[in-house]
Amino acid sequence: MRYSRASHDFRNSTTRRGFLEVAGGLFGGCSIGSSSALGWLNATTTGTRPRAVIQLYMGGGASQIDSFDPKPHAPSEIRGPFEPISTALPGVTVTEHLPHMSRHLDKMTLLRSVHHGQSEHQQAAHYMLTGWMPSRVVFKNEHPSLGSVVVNETGDRQSMPPYVVLKDPPTLVNRHHGAAFLHRGCQPFQIKIPSRLVDTNNDGQGDIFKAEDIPPPRNMTARVNGLTIDRIRQRRELVRAYDRIQATRDELQRRTTTPVSHYEQKAFDIVTSNKAVTAFDLALEPDTVRDRYGRTLLGQSCLMARRLVDAGVLFVTVSRGGWDTHKDNFNALQNQLLPELDLALSALLEDLHDRGMLESTLILWSGEFGRTPRVNKDIGRDHWPGVMTMGLAGGGISGGQVIGKSDRISAEPVERPLTPEDVWATMYHQLGIDWRRTYRVPREFEFKSVPAMVPILPRGMPIRELVATS
Repeated sequence: MRYSRASHDFRNSTTRRGFLEVAGGLFGGCSIGSSSALGWLNATTTGTRPRAVIQLYMGGGASQIDSFDPKPHAPSEIRGPFEPISTALPGVTVTEHLPHMSRHLDKMTLLRSVHHGQSEHQQAAHYMLTGWMPSRVVFKNEHPSLGSVVVNETGDRQSMPPYVVLKDPPTLVNRHHGAAFLHRGCQPFQIKIPSRLVDTNNDGQGDIFKAEDIPPPRNMTARVNGLTIDRIRQRRELVRAYDRIQATRDELQRRTTTPVSHYEQKAFDIVTSNKAVTAFDLALEPDTVRDRYGRTLLGQSCLMARRLVDAGVLFVTVSRGGWDTHKDNFNALQNQLLPELDLALSALLEDLHDRGMLESTLILWSGEFGRTPRVNKDIGRDHWPGVMTMGLAGGGISGGQVIGKSDRISAEPVERPLTPEDVWATMYHQLGIDWRRTYRVPREFEFKSVPAMVPILPRGMPIRELVATS
C-alpha cells in the first residue's frame, strides 16, 4: 500500500530559489497574503483572544483508525478489533476505548483530513513542532518551535516562565522544542516528567513533578537531588535548566546580542518565586482531581498544564511518547495509551470548562503522523503521513465539529484536505499573530539551505470553519 506525497512537502524547496517561490506564493499576486484571498478572514472577529496554549504531543504518532477516526465497515485487517461508540456529536463515532472523550467531544473539533509527506520520526517531529520541514543537513532545531514563536510575538509573563515543556523521557522529539535563531528569552523551561508518580516517602514531596529544576514549596531545608534550596541558589543550577539550547553556553553568547546576565537573572528569579513553585506542586490538588485526570504520566502532565496556564504560563507543551506502535498495537492502545488519553484529555476539557478557562485556552492534540491502514505482521501499524487526525478545543474556535474526511480505509483525505500549516496558521491567527511576517535569521544561525529571511510559516491558511463567526 502506498501513499502519495502531499504537494506541500518542502524538503526540496528549502534552497534560496525554493524560498523565493514560497515567499512569492505568500506575498504576491492573488496569494495567501493578498487582500482578495484574505477578505473573509479580515472580516472575522475572534472575540476574546486566548491567553494560553496547551499542546498535547503524542510522540510516535497515534493511530487515527484506532482512536478518533474508526472505520467499522473496512476489512478486518484495516479496522482492527476495536468497536466504534457514539459521541456527544450526532453521527460521529470514536473507538470504544475513549468513553469519557465520547461525552466531551462537543467541546472539541476533530480534523480528520490532515496530511503531509514526511514519514521519518525526527523530520516529522520537527515539522509538527515548528511548522517547517527541516532540510537534509540539519538534525536539530532548524526553525523555532511553535511555543518559541508565540513567546517572541506575544511577549512573556513576568512572574512565570512563558514557555514550559513537560517532557516524557522516552520521547524522541525534545530537540525540536527550542528557540533556534530567536532570542534566548524564547527558550522553553523544560521539566522532565518523573517516571514514578507515587509518594513512597510519605513526606508530601514524593509525587510532585520535581526533576532537578523545581524546588519544593518554601522549605529552605528540604532537599532536591541532595541539595538544599540555598545550595541550589548558590550554584544556580536552576538557571541552566531554563537556558538549555542545542549549543554550548559560549556558543550561545556568540550567537546573541542580548546580554546573557539579563536572562540568567530573570530565569532564576522566576523559577524560585513562590508563584512558580506553587504552580508546579501537584500535591496542592485534591486527590479527587488528580484521580480524575488519571495517575499516569499524561494525566498528571495535563493537570500540571492546567495549573501552569492558570498561573500565567503562555505556552505549555506536554510531550508523551510511546505511540510508535509497530508491534502489539492493540494491546498497547487498549491497556495503556487510550485509557490514559481518555481520562487526561476529557478531564482537561471538563476542568477548563468548569473553571471558565476553556475559551481563553487553546488546546492542540496531535502526534507527528498517523498509522498505516493495514495491520502489519507484528499486529502493529507503521508510519503513515498520508492522513492523520488532529484535535483542537477552546481558544475561541468553533468547537463540536468534524472537519475533513478520510477515505474508507483512512489512507488519504477525500474531503477538505488540510495541512499542519493550516492548523498552526489557525493557532497564530487566534492569538493575534500574523503568521505571514518574516524573521531575519542571524548570520551565525544561517544554514546552507535556509535563507536569511524566513516567514513564521512557509504557507498555510487559518481554517475557516474554526475561526469564522456568523
